[in-house]
Amino acid sequence: MTGLTRRGLVLGTLALALAPPPVHAATWVEVTGSALIHNAADLDAARRRALADALLSAAFAGGALVQGHSVMAMSRMTSDLLIVRPVARVLGFQMVSQQQSGAQWHVRIRAQVGSPAPGHCTDRRALALTLPPPEIHVSPQAPAWAEALARQVAATLIDLTRHRPEVAEMTLIHGHPGPDPTRDATDWRTLTQGSARMPAGGHGLAIRVHIAPEGRALVLRLALHLTGPAQENITRDHVAQIRLPAPSVLGRAAPLAQPDRDRLAHDLGRGAVPALQALLQQAGCQPVRAVLVQDGNGLHAPAGRMHGLTRSALAFTIDRDHSAEMLEVAQLSDRSVRLAPLDPTRPPAAFAGRAVRFMDTGGGLP
Repeated sequence: MTGLTRRGLVLGTLALALAPPPVHAATWVEVTGSALIHNAADLDAARRRALADALLSAAFAGGALVQGHSVMAMSRMTSDLLIVRPVARVLGFQMVSQQQSGAQWHVRIRAQVGSPAPGHCTDRRALALTLPPPEIHVSPQAPAWAEALARQVAATLIDLTRHRPEVAEMTLIHGHPGPDPTRDATDWRTLTQGSARMPAGGHGLAIRVHIAPEGRALVLRLALHLTGPAQENITRDHVAQIRLPAPSVLGRAAPLAQPDRDRLAHDLGRGAVPALQALLQQAGCQPVRAVLVQDGNGLHAPAGRMHGLTRSALAFTIDRDHSAEMLEVAQLSDRSVRLAPLDPTRPPAAFAGRAVRFMDTGGGLP
């Protein structure tokens, strides 16, 4: 077992014994990380491993969640697994010192750990959004102009999304993908209009607008649903209503003056814009996440520079069924990253299919 893994288990056991409550307010801790230097060419990698060791120690210093899992067969215990995960996040750090001592590299940092305060952005990522056509439902009892009003609200939201700073690219697709991806090769619409599936590493944004009269009011119900590449789901709902104009002798088909319709659309959709802005801000103010894939060359993930990653980033496992482990960036391109476990004894197969969260170590490394 490496020093990094031993450190995690020791700190996790101490956290279980001392039982600190989950961290909500940010606190500062000072910790040291160490790594073995295998040869002269390994110096930079050893510095990254030492920093990762310190960051993991800082996260565990904020408390840990320890779970034991035992497997029984024929009334006999066949395995006993201890899962250790930090309950706090490293929100930022300052390098205190770093030095080589013989065959080891030591890094000491002062780190802020805890849970981000609401509205405080500690991480930033860029979103590659895929949008299917908005789902618009207008009640038959609604005025005839309600359909155009609903589409106007949806068009406003799409245009806003395109110009949001959190959005790196936006792709409008022709429809919702079918349940079986293997049939895409023979689907006429896919062949002629392109795939309706969300690309790896991207986010999908669904917009649903429902308008129906309720008494003397016209009620708009907006549902926004954002799905991410690592089983992320963020939703925002918005409900607004306007008082309907007095009935016309011409009935439901009575025309409405354009200025009045514009005013009603503005009043009805006014709160929809803040709802979408809040959703995109929440998604953009999070660390880059991805699911690891194993191939013949090791581990890779569909996240890259366009999503906000840099070569100084470290990947932190976030799945619930394993202890916390870290990986370093080996290769980085615009849309993908190759990763190597910081514990050299851990095979790539041990990480395949696991979700990771990236942390940019910023100025901590040269």
